[in-house]
Amino acid sequence: MPTQRMIVDPDVVLRAQAGDCEAMQSLLSGVWADAYRLAWSVVRDEHLAEDAAQEACASVVRAIESLRRPEAFAAWFCRIVLREAHAQLRASRRATALAALLKATALPVISDASSRWDDQLDLRAAIAALPPSYRETIILHYYGGMQSPQIGRILGVPAATVRFRLATARALLRRSIGGAAMRTVLQRAARPEAGGVEP
Repeated sequence: MPTQRMIVDPDVVLRAQAGDCEAMQSLLSGVWADAYRLAWSVVRDEHLAEDAAQEACASVVRAIESLRRPEAFAAWFCRIVLREAHAQLRASRRATALAALLKATALPVISDASSRWDDQLDLRAAIAALPPSYRETIILHYYGGMQSPQIGRILGVPAATVRFRLATARALLRRSIGGAAMRTVLQRAARPEAGGVEP
């Protein structure tokens, strides 16, 4: 947390609200150190704290005209910094969890005599060539055995978006290696939950 109260000149805030670029630069320079310390108190990471402080400053540039009382700038800004710090922390945790899951479910070779070796290799190559958002979704669903709502929570997107990505990824894979080979290998990769893996 800031070690002392953030001091902001209301006149500088007023000039920044009126579009004075020098006033805006002076305002943000004056509060940067406090923003960084406040963000760091939440995220405990230098890079995340810097990102949060930068996002907070960008929010000020976009929204300062909405501030009704210039003398309330410090409290308003601190709320923005805290919001951005928590957003950075959530995103970091999601990324860490996703990396661990992808590592744990990294396209194993399926030990099944009915799945041809070259089909498996073709599928691995095709999945690796997918755009990252589709690749993550396919791996978490078929190799991690996860349903759309759980994948959505990990990736930070709605379940409907997950279902769209799955459908699009399957279409891309069918185009790449053929529908029959794709279905055979993915069905044997899937680990159904209660109720089964979504098709």
